[in-house]
Amino acid sequence: MKKRIHGPSLYYASDKNVFDALNQHKVDTPTVVKLFQRRNIVVSKKTPRDELAKYFSTLTHDYYDHREIAARLGVAVRRERTTSMDVSGVGDIDELQGVVEQLKKEMEASGDTVQVSREGDNISIRVQYSEVDYKRSEFSQVQVRDGTIEFVKSGTSYVVRNTQNDYINGVRETLLAKVEKTTSAPLTKVVVALFDVPSAKLRSKFFHELASSLPSFVRRDVTDVYVYKAKPDAMDDQEEDGGDSGSETHVERVFLRGSGVSRSEILNELLDEEDYYIIKMGWTATELLGEGNVYDIEAGFADLKDCTGFSFILSGIFPLDDGKVSTKRRPPHKHEIDALSRVIESKARDLVTELRSEFLATEAGGE
Repeated sequence: MKKRIHGPSLYYASDKNVFDALNQHKVDTPTVVKLFQRRNIVVSKKTPRDELAKYFSTLTHDYYDHREIAARLGVAVRRERTTSMDVSGVGDIDELQGVVEQLKKEMEASGDTVQVSREGDNISIRVQYSEVDYKRSEFSQVQVRDGTIEFVKSGTSYVVRNTQNDYINGVRETLLAKVEKTTSAPLTKVVVALFDVPSAKLRSKFFHELASSLPSFVRRDVTDVYVYKAKPDAMDDQEEDGGDSGSETHVERVFLRGSGVSRSEILNELLDEEDYYIIKMGWTATELLGEGNVYDIEAGFADLKDCTGFSFILSGIFPLDDGKVSTKRRPPHKHEIDALSRVIESKARDLVTELRSEFLATEAGGE
């Protein structure tokens, strides 16, 4: 969103950087040949790669050479999780589209690429942006990423669904702030969160119920469980004071992976303790309608202590082939992602409401 203070290059690639880059397997032979052709130099296919790299690195190389090499060495970005919220108070769809188009111009002026599409009362925004990771090698520091923000009409409100990362979350909040300026009353946002349900048992129950009672699906197996226990305040204070905490032990996170993880003694022993609770779970589920494929699903909270920032991802599909579930997982299709998103969002909201009521009833009964 902000105008870049660096660019278009964050560094100057030395001859050693170019030599090392051209010797990596990601840079194929046609790319090396193309670099020489730009200088009207013909190279033989029999010339060893290291000889070509050594000679080219002694030549003057410019931004376009660097861009060509960096395009081959770029980091393959994995598909990210999805988060959502219910937003009430959004005005007319044409007004919403007008605000989106205004933000699009602002973002494109700062270097991002934005595509907006509309289907009826639904709007989809695709953002392509760059991130810098200084921990990577010179030609891999600038990573091009993309994310989406969707406004899906649901009754009188909208489900705002977006890729969960800091940048896209920031774009979403900027957009909603602009939308709010066009309305007569503040927007109402409802998110899936358990910050007001501090009970460890109920927080774990959220994931057990989400996986086992997802509408239109039958849970097949729990494959991953992440368990968390917040560090006691006394230990935090001791660390801040620089005191000796060597005598105190604290296991903050436990990750279990396998088959039938939810039935394991290790997990049940952890959850029997008062302060351990589940913050992320991965499971497979068979769809009841359709082709009977098996969905590989993961859901969790970004903020482990307060259980906020709920997100989920359909990692892949194990298709049903000749009556048997394939062992090869394929990427999910858009309609499969959308269908699962609607089911998880609805079930998660219902569970939060139920668990809040259960917690309040328990608190009232204990007084």
